[in-house]
Amino acid sequence: MLSIIMVSYNTEAILKKALTRVYAQKQFNDFEVIVVDNASRDGSCDMVKRDFPQVRLIEHDTNAGFAAGNNLGIAVARGEHVLLLNSDAFVFDDSLKASVDYMNAHPEVGIMGAQLVCEDGSPQPSAREFPSPMQKWRVLSGLESRRPSYETYFDYYQADDVQIPEARKVGWVPGTYFLIRREVIDAIGLLDERFFMYFEEVDYCYRATQAGWDIVFNPAITVIHLGGQSSLTTKKEVSRTGRQLVDIRVNSEYDYWRKHSGLPTMLLAAGLEIGWKGLIWSKNRLLTGNEAQIKRAEAGQAISLVWRKVARELRRAS
Repeated sequence: MLSIIMVSYNTEAILKKALTRVYAQKQFNDFEVIVVDNASRDGSCDMVKRDFPQVRLIEHDTNAGFAAGNNLGIAVARGEHVLLLNSDAFVFDDSLKASVDYMNAHPEVGIMGAQLVCEDGSPQPSAREFPSPMQKWRVLSGLESRRPSYETYFDYYQADDVQIPEARKVGWVPGTYFLIRREVIDAIGLLDERFFMYFEEVDYCYRATQAGWDIVFNPAITVIHLGGQSSLTTKKEVSRTGRQLVDIRVNSEYDYWRKHSGLPTMLLAAGLEIGWKGLIWSKNRLLTGNEAQIKRAEAGQAISLVWRKVARELRRAS
């Protein structure tokens, strides 16, 4: 059996679409769906009860984050494989069967991700290497977006019609479509709930790798991903560019650095970000116009939040 866990926070309309796509599967029906609602106020729970009575609904009384929500679902999941599926991710008719077939045929694979695409079919980054100071610099400077270090997620679109690239080992895959073998959960446990949002899947893939499992990106399986829907539907609380969302990213990222690389590497990564953002702030201070003002404000915000996180970690270490 495959257990599908979907964490929802104020995403009623797209959650309904995602569930409809799951239950429209014609090639595979050996699955259960567990929806964990993180205290939505938009009628998501009522919609699930009304339109999908076969779903196991867990109504959480607070928004404890992505990792904590998934852990509630994993705790009651019965499947040999557990799929963490975002509420804004839409599967195709062959997605689930192909995923389970692949995992059954490759017992060395602990976690598998799919090719993520936008609604227009254009590819999204679907595989990454583990964070390092050099990778951090590539992302900050824009080199990563211009010349990705992992170009695997474009292979599907560059291949001939009769040739789909083979799955391959990678560092980590996004939590949007995150298929975990049950033995991995038994071996390394649940997601780390210190990561409210962001980096929880990076941490989990790293732990699985350390335990001897392969992490695989499979470009033959395609999933539509909208992205950022919980943030868009709660603009007053967490806007896409707002301080709270940046704060969550900073805390998760630097918690990851501290956990897996230690304080010196965390400080190096923080220095790279503060230095680069400082250059952006200085450059745009000399410019006029609304765009320069926005970039200056965003850079200043990031510097402030990273510095606050660094100061907190230094106090902890002293």
